[in-house]
Amino acid sequence: MGNSLRDELLKVGLVNEEQLKRPRRQSSNGAKSAKRRRRTSAAAPADQSDTRVARHVLRENQRRTARFIRDTTLGGGSAADNAKKALRRKIQELIETQRLNATQADVAYHFVKGRRIKRIYVTEEQRARLSSGEIVIAALDGNHHLMIRSAAEALAALAPQTVLCGCAESHEDGEEHPVPDDITW
Repeated sequence: MGNSLRDELLKVGLVNEEQLKRPRRQSSNGAKSAKRRRRTSAAAPADQSDTRVARHVLRENQRRTARFIRDTTLGGGSAADNAKKALRRKIQELIETQRLNATQADVAYHFVKGRRIKRIYVTEEQRARLSSGEIVIAALDGNHHLMIRSAAEALAALAPQTVLCGCAESHEDGEEHPVPDDITW
């Protein structure tokens, strides 16, 4: 039964008699190297094994020292990465403290962001404050946050990619929507 695969391969013609007579592999390389290591370590003099252990301990201590220095001086990363992380934390803290989004908001407020019309849910009071320009919508990383104008401008200063939407814009000549001269009625 142990040779059934060999017999099948011979019947099909994938192997011949010479190939079947070759000896099989005796053992894996891992077992041979383990035996070899045991023989060499048993035959090695005591002073060689002591130097191997000492070299190993020295390398391990050097690795630990280098890791400790790297972690304490740079905090595990480069100075640029640390600055980015600090700026990101500052932005998140500003958003969390100044954000006015209400969970019970049920009025859909539509606004223009770039060339698209977006929607955010607000309360009636927030809708009135948005139309007066008291609060604005700050768009950062695909999220929209209702914020007081001054806080949103501070956010835009920290994160230039922030887009302020829903602002009540005033025109210099006082008209809300100036009519172009070339239109004929």
